[in-house]
Amino acid sequence: MIQDLPGGVDGKEERMNGEAKKSRQEMMKLNQELSILNAISQTVNQSIDLDEILNKSLDKMMEMTDVRSAGIYLLDERDNDLVYVAHRGFSKDFLKGMKRMKLGEGITGRAARSGVSIFVENYPNHPEALSLAIAEGLKSLAVIPLKSREKIYGTLNIARKEISKITPFEKDLFNSVGQIISGGLERTYLYAENVKRLEQLKTLYSISQEIASKLELKVILQKIMERAVELLGAESGTIALWDNRKQNYAIAIVHRLPDSLIGKEISPPWSGVIGEVIAKKSPVLCKDYEHHPNRFEELDSYHLKEVVGVPLIVREMIIGTMVINSSDPEVHFQQNEIDLLYNFAHQAAVAIGNAKLYEDSLAKIRQLTTLYEIGKTLSSTLDLDDLFKKALELLKDRFGYAACGILLLDRARDELYVKQVTGRNLEEAKKVRFRVGIDGMVGWVAKKGEFVYVPDVSKDSRYIPGGPSIKSEAAFPLKVRDQLFGVLNIESDELYGFDEEDLKTLSSFASQISISIENAQLFSDLKQTLQELRQAQDQVVQAEKLRAMGELASGVAHDFNNVLAVVLGNTQLLLHQLDHLGPEEIREGLKVIERSSKDGAETIRRIQEFTGVRRDREFISLSLNEIVTEVVNITQPRWRDQTQKKGIQIELTTHLGDIPLIMGNPSEVREVLTNIIFNAVDAMSKGGKLTITTQPQAEDWVEVRIADTGIGMTEEVKKRVFDPFFTTKGVTNSGLGMSVSYGIIKRHGGEILIESEPGKGTTFIIHLPTGYGEEETVVKEVAVSKESRRARILVIDDEDSVRDILSRMLKTKGHKVVVAPNGEEGIERFRAEAFDLVFTDLGMPKLSGWDVGKTIKGINPKTPIAMITGWGVELDREKLSESGIDLIISKPFNFDQVIDVVAEAMELKEKI
Repeated sequence: MIQDLPGGVDGKEERMNGEAKKSRQEMMKLNQELSILNAISQTVNQSIDLDEILNKSLDKMMEMTDVRSAGIYLLDERDNDLVYVAHRGFSKDFLKGMKRMKLGEGITGRAARSGVSIFVENYPNHPEALSLAIAEGLKSLAVIPLKSREKIYGTLNIARKEISKITPFEKDLFNSVGQIISGGLERTYLYAENVKRLEQLKTLYSISQEIASKLELKVILQKIMERAVELLGAESGTIALWDNRKQNYAIAIVHRLPDSLIGKEISPPWSGVIGEVIAKKSPVLCKDYEHHPNRFEELDSYHLKEVVGVPLIVREMIIGTMVINSSDPEVHFQQNEIDLLYNFAHQAAVAIGNAKLYEDSLAKIRQLTTLYEIGKTLSSTLDLDDLFKKALELLKDRFGYAACGILLLDRARDELYVKQVTGRNLEEAKKVRFRVGIDGMVGWVAKKGEFVYVPDVSKDSRYIPGGPSIKSEAAFPLKVRDQLFGVLNIESDELYGFDEEDLKTLSSFASQISISIENAQLFSDLKQTLQELRQAQDQVVQAEKLRAMGELASGVAHDFNNVLAVVLGNTQLLLHQLDHLGPEEIREGLKVIERSSKDGAETIRRIQEFTGVRRDREFISLSLNEIVTEVVNITQPRWRDQTQKKGIQIELTTHLGDIPLIMGNPSEVREVLTNIIFNAVDAMSKGGKLTITTQPQAEDWVEVRIADTGIGMTEEVKKRVFDPFFTTKGVTNSGLGMSVSYGIIKRHGGEILIESEPGKGTTFIIHLPTGYGEEETVVKEVAVSKESRRARILVIDDEDSVRDILSRMLKTKGHKVVVAPNGEEGIERFRAEAFDLVFTDLGMPKLSGWDVGKTIKGINPKTPIAMITGWGVELDREKLSESGIDLIISKPFNFDQVIDVVAEAMELKEKI
């Protein structure tokens, strides 16, 4: 045992020494590991540059260990490939062949996917060994996954070119190095992600500010498209928007793609990338667009690879989509990029929505402005043709419609006919008629009384082609008080050519047209009614004048019968006693005939004055006293002769004061006084007194009072005496005499008053302003006889008796006279001979005196022309001047007048 003690003691000590040595070795290894890890950690923590971290980590590991071949793969998330990004100790051929590896395939792929390290000590015999790696001489391999928080970044691959056992120490060391590198990668990625996100946010903010500052939709769409493509580093893109007219989505703008895509519709069932975005209301990524079954074939030549689409949403409604395209196989859209595009799309949608609101507001303003201008146009005229033409032209110009037309209803034929049209030939359009309820959209509207809108006329059987370019049509009923009288028809050369606002505007326009037509029709009816009323009033006024003339006629007939009795009696007496009478007795008889003829002529003149047919003056200076005297004389048969036949005595007296002249129309003033005298006579059915008084009034006025002792008037009658058609004389009287008189006095600037009581008579008081003027005389009638030199005179008259007596009168004074029975022969004689003076009658067949005057003045302007007429100063002064008439001799003319006209003509000839 003792012997054994030393030996036993020595063995224990040896064991203890061995364990201490082992502990020291392990401690050294641990220190070595810590030193390596600390050095690598410092290297990793000193940088945020990815390449620097990876390469320095490998360098430090190879510096502090016996590792001679190592590399780092990083995961490309776009295609799940592992890519060699850093390496040491491998040949170029090996690196070229091992550049990319699929995640999950091979030793490296499995380690990356599983997140668990794989150690291979005899690599050439491993079933997953790669020939390229064997050729490179690899004998052992350690693959450490680089991961953090379950996120795989790649792998750390460590290889040896000799067969050796990978110790636990090495496994721990390699895993620890992998963790340090993973931490560095996480920090670097996070930093890069944050930097990128910050840059993206800055870019997004900048873009948002840029597009928010624009209001024009087209400009905004272009900016959005450019910035979105730039944001994702892509190549091209499209934006599709909701089209209210088409009630569908359609491409609104393209970037680096053919313009032929613009307007292309995306219809349900939703398909393709745009359709999927609309259906899902979320982003859609297509990684192989070239082979997408619902791709736009127009883009095949662009060989698009990846396409990402996002919705444009405003207030939970998809107003459109944005699609970004890439044809680069190396470009892959990451989720964070898609998220960025989605966020950008929200900003873009708001800008687009605002721009559309702005454009809609402008369109609304344009529409309202157009409606206002149309309203002004419609209110500026009551002529329907002019109204329709201006309104339709304005409508077509402002809204760019292909054609606009207004059709009116022919109720008798139950057809519509074109009244006015723009964009079409009006005359050709008027040849076409549309049967109500049968022909075209307009016929349908006329039948139903409702508006119709057809977005695609090729799909509507009611459409009657109006032109090859017409794509859509809208028609509106034109109604007045719920009664249809026409149709407004609008045609567009665009499919879906009208949106909701357009239809509202056109409906308002149709209402405006209807109101304007009603106003025009009312005006036309009113105009016609007024015209008929004027005609009726003229007829009644004429009847009133004829009544007054009829009352005068009996007195005039009495006077003319007296004149004719004297003329006829003296003429027959002279004829029977011609052989027994001496010259003195014959002369006396002829003087009686002459005097009676002059009395008859004076009666005619007074009738002409009364009836107002004189045209030689309008308002002239005249003596009211003279007018009163003339009226008393000319109405004498009514107030004296006719009443005396009935045994009634009316005493008429005048008190004419010293009054100034007045300005007026003499025939109208006579008419007023005559009407009042006639009314006064009617009011004194049992006789009485009629007194007419004139006197001056203050401040340039004159007054005439006509007072009778008749039955007088009640207050009611006094109030209505000047009302048209009011009469107290029954159906035999029109009731217009006093209303006409009232109008005449007002036109003269005067006033007419009534003082009357029942049983005490009536007094009419007329106030007229004074005034002075000169009566313009163009053609002179001469009454004072003058002698003149002998003259050659041409007398043209179709009445043999007038021609003969005028010729005989002229010859008694030694004048040479040539006569012609008509205008044609007279002109021929004038062409053939020279004459100092021409007498021509006015009323002749074929050529009138007007024609003769013009022709003779055309031949010789210096020859005076005297016109023979029974109309006297009734002749129009302008026409006398135009026809070259210098002098007038009125029928019946006397010897002295004829001789004096010759003298005046001779003097005039010297002056011409």
